[in-house]
Amino acid sequence: MQKSSGIKNTLIVIVLLALTLTPRPITGYIDLQSAIRFEAAGDQSGAAEAYASAAKRIPWAPSLWENAGLKAMQNGDTESAITFLNLARQRHAITELGWLSLGSAYQKRGDLSLAVDAWKKALPLAQAASYLASVERAWSNFAEAIKYWQFNLAVEPKNAIGHYTLGLLLAATSPGQALPELMQAVTLSPDLDVRVEKLRTALNTALLSEDPAYQFLVSGRALGALGEWDLAAEAFRNAIRVRSNYAEAWAWVGEAKQHLDQDGNADIKKALTLDPESAMVQGLFGLALQRQGKPGEALAAYKKASILEPGDPGWQIALGNASEQTGDLIAAYDYYIRAVELAPTDASTWRAMVTFSVTNNMDVEGTGLPAARKLIALAPDDWQSYDLAGQAEFLLENFSASVIYLKKAAQLGPTMAAPALHLGLVYMQTGDRRLAFSYLALAENLDPGGPFGWQASRLLKQYFP
Repeated sequence: MQKSSGIKNTLIVIVLLALTLTPRPITGYIDLQSAIRFEAAGDQSGAAEAYASAAKRIPWAPSLWENAGLKAMQNGDTESAITFLNLARQRHAITELGWLSLGSAYQKRGDLSLAVDAWKKALPLAQAASYLASVERAWSNFAEAIKYWQFNLAVEPKNAIGHYTLGLLLAATSPGQALPELMQAVTLSPDLDVRVEKLRTALNTALLSEDPAYQFLVSGRALGALGEWDLAAEAFRNAIRVRSNYAEAWAWVGEAKQHLDQDGNADIKKALTLDPESAMVQGLFGLALQRQGKPGEALAAYKKASILEPGDPGWQIALGNASEQTGDLIAAYDYYIRAVELAPTDASTWRAMVTFSVTNNMDVEGTGLPAARKLIALAPDDWQSYDLAGQAEFLLENFSASVIYLKKAAQLGPTMAAPALHLGLVYMQTGDRRLAFSYLALAENLDPGGPFGWQASRLLKQYFP
């Protein structure tokens, strides 16, 4: 019995010695096999740790550090990715893909300058060029952004978003060169047609003029309408570079700055000094005043604009909106009616009329609903037309008709939260809790953090705890 126990203890010691004395490379290859198994199982964390362990034990295979870094990045472990990829870099064993991931890791950590340096080393990867283009645009280095998008497209000529973004940049910096890129984007991705069409129309209008300052102004306004306010601001600045006393361009710079959360007051004041008799300058001044919570002063600016351009319904709509802010709904109603009278075939005037009616629950039956029906006739493919009609029917307690209109709005605008929210409200009113919950949840998901999503979230918490 004692002999058997002695043999057993000896075997244990031998095994322990064998494990202790196993060469590190052999253990490293065992780690490498483990990394491959983790990777195959989708366990990026385990794969990263195993690759790192293998890299320590197999010093003549420094590329394993890059493997570890790539897996750590895929796992969302930014700090480990930076550590591992830098170990690969120090050993001259980092590839372009590694540089690309290192740059992304630095970006997530907030070290944008280091990210840019890494992405430059990742070139000629097309993705690196697109990352660099995005950063340069964020830094307002538009010429550099253009250069990197051109680099990207040389590698990926069928990148529709690349062509589209390059077209936007050119619209701000060289309007005459923008159209080919924009049209190529539509050819590659027809779903961009609606956005490109608006900009293309503006560019064609701008290029009819031989005045480059005017070309930049029109192009900038179109970019602003698309929400590309950083590029719009650059277009307006370019207009001023061509003609320093261009009052409207100064006013539009101020407007663009406000959309970019910057102070544009000095630019608008400059515009007023240069040309106080410009309706556009007065209108943008009024808009700035409204944002500052000064609707009374805004009214004065809009009235001056409407006197300067009495046939423009836009100033009547602006006057109506400012009057709403002051609480004078009777005056607002009159201004909206005047806008419709000035442009009876313009959908925007009817949209303003019905929006006023349903927002304030004012004469919905006599004004709001008829205006909504007229709007549908003028803009039958716009989801907002049916959404407004649905709201009008809801206020009149015509719930079945409201559902029909709102479902059509949801069909035309499947990513829009407003119709979903309004459908949720209708079904709450009719007592269909299942559908009410479904549409409110959809609105919350479509507009997280936005006004419609916030309202949906509040209703869900209150009525579906």
